[in-house]
Amino acid sequence: MQVVRVMDRVFEVDGKLNIGDIVKAGDCLAVVVSVSGEEPEYMKYAGELSRDEIEAYMPDIVEKRVISKCYVLRGLGESFAPDIGDEVRAASDEEIREYHTRGGEFKIPYFYQLLKVDIDVAKNVLLRLKKVFEDEEIIDILLREIDYMLMFGRS
Repeated sequence: MQVVRVMDRVFEVDGKLNIGDIVKAGDCLAVVVSVSGEEPEYMKYAGELSRDEIEAYMPDIVEKRVISKCYVLRGLGESFAPDIGDEVRAASDEEIREYHTRGGEFKIPYFYQLLKVDIDVAKNVLLRLKKVFEDEEIIDILLREIDYMLMFGRS
């Protein structure tokens, strides 16, 4: 899968990913925040033509595309995003560990921005981080806080 569009902290991938997955694109990590289908391009211009007629001459134009939207995980002051055409793949445990460790300490500088984007996605990220950083108490504390917010409707 490849990056097809970049907009500040968000980029789009041509292909289906799972919401909440942490992915690597270029030099950055991102989390998948939504997946949607796009109508085929021909619908805008079809007019009197039937789908069968268009498919006979341009079969690739009638296929429905799935677009995954990814939110770049970065802290304040960092300014990077992937380039259009960069390959997108699941981030490895080592890449996640390296990104979240500064000076030997666990860091999660993007957490509150991500919480504003989608509380359920933020929880999925924390659950993934828990698998990589099993002994980090702060992850457990943040998970309990999210559960509390969800329980009392503060999403």
